[in-house]
Amino acid sequence: MAWYRLAAGEPFGDLFFCVEDERLVEVTTAYVAEAEPAPAGWQQALREHLQGVRRFPLEMDLSSVPSFHRAVMRAAMEIPCGETATYGQLAVRAGRPGAARAAGSAMARNPFVLLVPCHRVVPASGGIGNYGSGDGSRMKARLLAWEKEAARGID
Repeated sequence: MAWYRLAAGEPFGDLFFCVEDERLVEVTTAYVAEAEPAPAGWQQALREHLQGVRRFPLEMDLSSVPSFHRAVMRAAMEIPCGETATYGQLAVRAGRPGAARAAGSAMARNPFVLLVPCHRVVPASGGIGNYGSGDGSRMKARLLAWEKEAARGID
């Protein structure tokens, strides 16, 4: 198992990738002291992944993620760049209508920050909601603003 640090720039900040057997095990914004510099090209790959141009070059290892959480994560990955969905909509897409809170719990435990775009999921009551990475809801707002611009072709 190896950790890599990606200085992804604004609005992302530093990301830390845990890789085992050429598969992603975790992506976090929490500092990892033993992390080595990420391979060249990962910053562009991350931006292209978020814009929906292509998938990130490493497969995510979902073996330790509960099945409903996997379904919610897959549903979140279908939300286009620059758009949002509610937790209730995500639950419906994951096959469990009425399970908005459970979908929220799945997003709160997302082991692949940014690659599974939990920042695109918002409460039905309005507002931006919580975000467990970076500086919380301010980070979520910055990510969504960047994506809206990126969706218009401005990078």
